[in-house]
Amino acid sequence: MLPRLSYITSLYFDQGDVQHLYELLLRYNAFPAAIKQYLQFVLVDDCSVDSILIPSQINMNIKLLRITNNIAWNQPGAKNLGVTLAPTSKILLTDIDHYITPELMLMLLESPEPYHQIYIFERENEAGEKIKNHRNTFFTSKSVFFKSLGYDEQFCGNYGHDDSMFFLLQQYLGAKILYFNKEYSIQYLEYAERHHSLKRDNSINNKLYKANKAFLSMGKDPLLCHSRLFLNFKWEIVEERFYQP
Repeated sequence: MLPRLSYITSLYFDQGDVQHLYELLLRYNAFPAAIKQYLQFVLVDDCSVDSILIPSQINMNIKLLRITNNIAWNQPGAKNLGVTLAPTSKILLTDIDHYITPELMLMLLESPEPYHQIYIFERENEAGEKIKNHRNTFFTSKSVFFKSLGYDEQFCGNYGHDDSMFFLLQQYLGAKILYFNKEYSIQYLEYAERHHSLKRDNSINNKLYKANKAFLSMGKDPLLCHSRLFLNFKWEIVEERFYQP
């Protein structure tokens, strides 16, 4: 069966422990076959210090990519790479500290392809309590994603505001930011340990974001604020595996 939805996430580990990733993959591996056969997982290893491999017991459509240039905070580039190599028109971008339930995943599989929409989600912690939403997790189509030329990779190398810039530019280009079914939440996994040691200093990207926001308010072509940097690094396919009934 051909996949209908691509689950895309970027990874960076430098703390000597990738167990959280493997535990998450095993949770998805336990999904019913009726879901797994139509899902494509695209994992983008953003030049981790720690070795990342797909556990042998994983039976899913899964592709592991690795960026070989060590660029700090390269999530915009990793997301662009993941979406580019995703084989489906419908895409779900998320982080590894979030879990999508089988019920919600099935709804996404059965949902029509978004043509003008980017869907965000309600969010809850592991105790089932509602918490603030998380724009790193969203459901849309490749065509909508690339209306803004993807993420702007001029935000790579420094922390913050890459998601804010992506959503702002999408809105100026006419995309509608909507909640998916509010009866279903994504789950935030409250890991006891952080999986990387990168410093969260958004001062540089904050200035860049404010400058682009000011430009957009002038009424000119919104795409003129995009740097056109795209896949500005080397990468390789580490492994590709296909679901076996």
